[in-house]
Amino acid sequence: MKNCLIILSCFFILISCNNKNDVTKKTTSTINNFTKGFTLEGELINGEASKVYLNKIIGNTIYQIDSAKIENNKFSVQGIVEYPERFALTFDTYASKTILILENLPIQISVNTEQINDPIIIGSPLNSKLDEYKKISKSIFRKIDYLYPRFQKARLENDVEKLTEIGHQMKSIEKEFQVFSFQFIEKNKNSFIAPILLSDQLKTSTIDTFKIKESYQLLSEEVKHSPDAQIIASFLKLH
Repeated sequence: MKNCLIILSCFFILISCNNKNDVTKKTTSTINNFTKGFTLEGELINGEASKVYLNKIIGNTIYQIDSAKIENNKFSVQGIVEYPERFALTFDTYASKTILILENLPIQISVNTEQINDPIIIGSPLNSKLDEYKKISKSIFRKIDYLYPRFQKARLENDVEKLTEIGHQMKSIEKEFQVFSFQFIEKNKNSFIAPILLSDQLKTSTIDTFKIKESYQLLSEEVKHSPDAQIIASFLKLH
């Protein structure tokens, strides 16, 4: 039961990028060179802030690498990433953060302060693919919304039989999520979304090393050079 709840918690965090490579490089390019870097045009909705920060995610810690002023609830950040990976946006007036994948494209992001963890992102195929993954994942975990009140009731009543039954059901949901995740990764093995999601498997309560290695071997050679893929290779001791 505890493991199932840990899995659920890990999923909703979704910030498991452990890359220790160099931070994004500032670009002095003009609009003619945007294909060599990213431009992040943002909008803050239902809130106010004067500054936005772009943060590198390393393990469970974020490190500020850039910032921009927010004027009329609009902001813009430019830079270059060697490979697509996840970053965090934070604001000077809010404690929560917004996670997104940066790739070298013009990207638009709308951050609603009432749903700061669910931004609307346009212009980024990888963020669209991540959103597709998250939506299906949430539909799987909604089944726990139904089970959790029953679990609390059974625990209060010390109903061991019912707790065991619910525990088996939660493990089944966990298994369904894991199967879906690996299938999604394998289906997108030529995309940089694959190692990003595969690296999340290293933070689950039950790490399936064999399946992670099997999925890693399916990645294209280009994708294997990405920061998340390097984390997986290091974990599997493939270097």
